[in-house]
Amino acid sequence: MESTALIYEDIDYFYFWNISENITNNMDMEEYSEILNFIKLTRLIIPVLFGLITIFGLLGNILTIVGIQRHKTIIGITKYLITNLAITDILYVAIGVSFKAIYPVLHFWPFGDIWCRIHTYLEYVCYFAKIYTLVLISLDRYIDFVHPIRAVQLRTKQNGYIAHIALWSLVILGNTPFIFFAKEVNINPEYIEEQQMVCVIHFKDDTVAAICLFIFTFMLPIILMCVLYGHMLKVFLTGKSPAGQNNGDHSRLHANKRVTKMVLLVVTVFAVCWMPHQVIMLYAHVSKEKHVTVTFASIVYAANCLAYMNSCINPILYTFYTHTFRNGIQNMICCRKTRRPTAGSQSSLITTSGML
Repeated sequence: MESTALIYEDIDYFYFWNISENITNNMDMEEYSEILNFIKLTRLIIPVLFGLITIFGLLGNILTIVGIQRHKTIIGITKYLITNLAITDILYVAIGVSFKAIYPVLHFWPFGDIWCRIHTYLEYVCYFAKIYTLVLISLDRYIDFVHPIRAVQLRTKQNGYIAHIALWSLVILGNTPFIFFAKEVNINPEYIEEQQMVCVIHFKDDTVAAICLFIFTFMLPIILMCVLYGHMLKVFLTGKSPAGQNNGDHSRLHANKRVTKMVLLVVTVFAVCWMPHQVIMLYAHVSKEKHVTVTFASIVYAANCLAYMNSCINPILYTFYTHTFRNGIQNMICCRKTRRPTAGSQSSLITTSGML
């Protein structure tokens, strides 16, 4: 069989889910029993966990979008970037996470080759859009905080639309190869059964492919964001006002710092949630380890759950970290009209970021 790299749930199906073929191949009955018990447990737990992540991810991010759009004091280009991030989270949990419970329950792919290709493509589109939206948000914070004069010209609604169109165009076009790489295959060709079909991604060299994916789906964007926030941190620590910042405009500077800290928290949580998953998948492909133990499979599932939970966490961060957003959500849930800012408070509420 060709070299394959299985999408995200990279537990070796050949060994782990077809254990009856391996009883005589260096597997004792204790290990066999342990794997059977683990399979029964994952059939119950994983669908429930992934189902809850999908539900809370959808509800939380829908509330985020509605709350941002309805709350009149939330304005500026960051509003559109946060909205776009919430949209990517909605798409990811709907298209990606909701299908992740299939293999633990059925142990085969039931939707055919066409949906296998489309699903894999859409999953990568959503993920790339999500992480590079975080890069755009970090760049927006960098420009607004470090270069406030240029920010007036650069951080316009028109440029925001251009950035979003460019982002989605790149991820939509750039991930088209996955339509051809992904396919439905029979992992046990000797027995032509539907239950043996899985959705996989074929690469000529899965080690090189895994390294490239790790770089472009995690390391590169994380490095870019670290560079941007490193420069901003330098400005924080020196205590100097950014170039062109009016020293008397303390309210705007304070608001800018609060929003920057909130976005930095969002980025940090993303990195923490996704790093175990990314590292484990890289190790699995590079090491080419075929003997998958219950311990390793448990670590894989735990890392997957942590990564997918990231789509539920952002709305919680917005709610607890920013009182304007929190008030907007409370007003919406309680069907109260949004209180418009008074003349004296408007300057502190309507900032260039609009997330206070």
